[in-house]
Amino acid sequence: MNEDLEQRVELMKREIDALQVTVTERSKPWYHNVSVLISIIALLFSFGTTLVSYHRNNIQEIQNARAELRGLLQRMAALPKENVEIGVKYANDPASRNLVSGFINQENTFLVRSAAELAKKLSRKWVSATEYYAIAVALQAAYDIAGADQFLNYAIYADPDFNVEISCWRTLGNLKFMEGQPQAGRVQYQRALDIFSKYPQYDPYTRASTNVLTELSWAYSEAASNDFASAIQHVNSAEKILAPLPKSPGVDGLKSQVAQARELISSGSPPPNPIPGSQITIPTPSPPANTQP
Repeated sequence: MNEDLEQRVELMKREIDALQVTVTERSKPWYHNVSVLISIIALLFSFGTTLVSYHRNNIQEIQNARAELRGLLQRMAALPKENVEIGVKYANDPASRNLVSGFINQENTFLVRSAAELAKKLSRKWVSATEYYAIAVALQAAYDIAGADQFLNYAIYADPDFNVEISCWRTLGNLKFMEGQPQAGRVQYQRALDIFSKYPQYDPYTRASTNVLTELSWAYSEAASNDFASAIQHVNSAEKILAPLPKSPGVDGLKSQVAQARELISSGSPPPNPIPGSQITIPTPSPPANTQP
C-alpha cells in the first residue's frame, strides 16, 4: 500500500511540475518565447523573399516591354524610307506603287497601335520624349489625330531636349490647323517662337534659323486653311529674321526656302507642310547645342 501511495505521489508531482512549466511559459512575454520568435522570423523571411521575387519579375517585365517598344520604333522608323524607295521603284507603275504603299501604311498602323499600348502600360519614367514623339507622328500618319495629339503632349511633359520640344510645338500647331482649329494652332506656333526664353544658351544663327523654320511652317499651315494673307505675313516675318544675318551657306539655304515658300503660297496650291517638326517624320537624334536644329 505504501508503494501504491508513493507511486501516486510521484505521478502527482510530475503533473504539478508539468503544470508549472506550462504556466511559466505562458507568463513569459512573446519576445522571450523562442518558438514564437522563430515563427515570426520565418514569416518575415517569407514576406521578404516574396517582395524580392515580385520586384525582380516587375523589372524583367519592364525590360521586356522596353525591348519590344524599341523594336517597334526601329521598324516604324524604317517605313518612311521604304515608302520613298517604293515611289522611286514603281515611278512608272502607279497601281503597284499605291498597292505596296497601302501595305506599308497598314503595317505602320499595326505597329504604332502596339507601340502606343506598350508606352501607356509603362511608367512615364521608362519612355523618353523622343519615343513619345515618334509614336505621335506615326499615329498622325495612321490618321489617328486624337492619339497624335495625346502623345505629343506626353512628349512635351517628358523632359524633352530642345530638338524634340521644338518639333512637338510645330507639329501640334500644324495638327490643330488640320483639325480645323486654327486659333489653337496659332497658340502652339507662338510657343514654338517663344522657345528660346527656355533655352537662352543658343547662338544667334541657331535662334534665327529655328524661328525662320517655325515661321515658314506656320505660313504653310495658314495657307492650308486658305488664309493666304496670314501665310504671306509669316513668310515676310521669316525674311525679316534673316535680313541682318551675315552671308553664309546656311543663310543662303534658308533664304532659298523662304523664296520657295513665297512662290508656292502665292500660287494658291502649296504642298503639305514640308518643314521639319511639322510633317510626318520620325525624329532624328538631337543635334549638339551649337548646331542648326
